[in-house]
Amino acid sequence: MNDIEWQRPDLRPHIKRISAAAGWRWRQRFSPRGALRRRVAGQVVLITGASSGIGAGLSHRLARAGATVLLVARSLDKLQDTVDDIRADGGRAHAYRCDLADLDSCDRLCEQVLAEHGGVDILVNNAGRSIRRSVMHSLDRFHDYQRTMQLNYFGAIRLAMNLIPAMQARGQGHVINVSTMGVQSAPARFSAYLGSKSALEGWTLAAQNELVHTGVEFTLMNYPLVRTPMIAPTAIYRYVPAMSEERAVDWLCEAIVTRPKRKVPAFGLASQVMYQVLPKTSELIVNTSFQLLRDKRR
Repeated sequence: MNDIEWQRPDLRPHIKRISAAAGWRWRQRFSPRGALRRRVAGQVVLITGASSGIGAGLSHRLARAGATVLLVARSLDKLQDTVDDIRADGGRAHAYRCDLADLDSCDRLCEQVLAEHGGVDILVNNAGRSIRRSVMHSLDRFHDYQRTMQLNYFGAIRLAMNLIPAMQARGQGHVINVSTMGVQSAPARFSAYLGSKSALEGWTLAAQNELVHTGVEFTLMNYPLVRTPMIAPTAIYRYVPAMSEERAVDWLCEAIVTRPKRKVPAFGLASQVMYQVLPKTSELIVNTSFQLLRDKRR
């Protein structure tokens, strides 16, 4: 362990941040479009998972607000279509191919972005992998856990750790890590996915507590189910209420403006409170719903 020396803490950045936050919340409430433009105009925003769904929608929204958007995904073809649409609309956008499950690919992406743009003002770790499979049906599929951790956790923090030094040098930056309300409600059959997102949340909260005085801020987005291509393979989700992609993009834009530590729906908060106050009752409810739906295949 490195030796630690005592030093006098500087509380001035906290006072400045708290006072600024009130102003940004007021702007967001009364003029969300104007607030977004004021926040991102002229800034560089890197968005992963930008070839479709929330990532593509956010790219369009931020480009219209004056940001330079860097779109990242595994497929350049889909990315380039989105970039072409943004440019045709007068926006500034660039496409970058990166396999976020490959840490060397993450490093190369960051080196290229830093060389071409000098840094990133806002990083949105939106890309993710979800696997719906019970623990007992995953006993011989340990790679499910490895794959989700590689993309949802290691890939996300690799990008952040490469880009944070330039943010810190400029005295400002924002890292948004997209997570799930499932971390609060712990639905059955998602142990691999929730494990990776819980790891991401733990890292995010620790990093926020260490770096907030430097001007680098972090936000966790605990989304409910969102109707995106990622949930399409699960047939039962067709009959379950889900947030629209447009509303999901609204959430991200609000978070970019106000920079909360966490954004979570009321049901997620209620689930967390219930688990703390009535843990056995919470387990009973979730386990009963798990037993109601039998797994047909492994």
